[in-house]
Amino acid sequence: MPHRTRLILFYTFVLIFLIAGTGVLLYSSGWRIDLETKTIQKIGAIYIKANVRDVTIKINDKLYEDEAGIIQSGTLISNLLPKIYRVEITKEGYQPYYKTLTVKPSVVEEILNAQLIPEVLEPTVIAPTKGMQFVDTHQAANKMILQDTRTGIYYLYDKANASSTTNLTMAVTNAQRGQKIRKIAFVPFKPTQFIIEDSAGFKLFDSEKKSIESLAKGSVVTWGMKDSTIISVQTTKEHRQEVSSLNLIFKTQTALDGLNKQIATTTYITAIGTTGSGGAIAFTDVKNGLFLFTPKTEVLTRIAEGVKSFTFSPDGKKLAIVQQNGTITIQFIEEFNGDIRKKEGDSISITLAQKELIHSIQWYADSYHLFVEYPNELFLTELDDRKPLNVFNVLTGFTDYRYIAENSSIYFTNEKYIHSIQIEK
Repeated sequence: MPHRTRLILFYTFVLIFLIAGTGVLLYSSGWRIDLETKTIQKIGAIYIKANVRDVTIKINDKLYEDEAGIIQSGTLISNLLPKIYRVEITKEGYQPYYKTLTVKPSVVEEILNAQLIPEVLEPTVIAPTKGMQFVDTHQAANKMILQDTRTGIYYLYDKANASSTTNLTMAVTNAQRGQKIRKIAFVPFKPTQFIIEDSAGFKLFDSEKKSIESLAKGSVVTWGMKDSTIISVQTTKEHRQEVSSLNLIFKTQTALDGLNKQIATTTYITAIGTTGSGGAIAFTDVKNGLFLFTPKTEVLTRIAEGVKSFTFSPDGKKLAIVQQNGTITIQFIEEFNGDIRKKEGDSISITLAQKELIHSIQWYADSYHLFVEYPNELFLTELDDRKPLNVFNVLTGFTDYRYIAENSSIYFTNEKYIHSIQIEK
């Protein structure tokens, strides 16, 4: 073979090697040719995690197998060119889940809380009840307090004795003659004890000992409880409002001076809540403003106007706010890195159909979904500003409801019975 031919072959193979090697290197580094744009782009991925197994995943009409199981909790779909993708997650017998995602180079877009709800949720009859309004529940709904709103009488349902209901109002009166109940709740760590608010302050009712003792005296305006801590607002002799913390374990009350010194004398608090002992405190005033107080820094901030109601998330990192016009706002009080990424102080708005009819909201256990109550209807909405917003019908035709995170069940009253349905985690 002539020397010139050998040189040509040698340089040809070198060129092929360089081109192939470069191609392999680019491919292994995540670069792909986009035939639509005729450019070379770095790929991204989508990670999907649903609350049920064996779902069908469709991305831009291409089907992918659900890889969730014992070893991994979700499905990673890689080799996706940077562009907009329509994701559809379905399973027979369940309401579908949709999301539109924008995949970016070298970034994994995540759907970590795809909640699929059955098309039909079959209720179970739990027990008859004389009270139709839920007041409080203990742990996995082994005990519940309900009220007959016509008579004002409180009733105690006990799973251990489901066939009968205890007249809690009578039991309290028998323990101490003339004792009135403005508000009542379980002591979180002892289901045989109850917190009672009356005109004189807070009292502790022990249903086993049939006794009542005073916990804290004063004129109570409003209060909220989390774990073993009660945050209350009381009116002083000087006609000022004072916020204090009541520890139910040690039965001690402490004025929150760091907050009290910042509350204006003209401020009238109408509702208050907390994330727990030493945690954040939120309250609304008579002008429908919402304030957030951080005990560690003793900073009080007015964060919203026109507020109808609010509630802290189970993880204590978010505030769900219902505005007077029905719009739901989620305020991030800590940095959040999940399906969506938000900084402390960020917020997102959720506008639902017939928002002016919204009666109440309650957090789902994952701190990423909300139950939204309308007259005789209950929906579950995700908290995601990526479109579309997934909202599922959960329940219709009920008088009142209560979601119990411990056993992922919804208890509701209807036709003098307590019923339940279970939501798959």
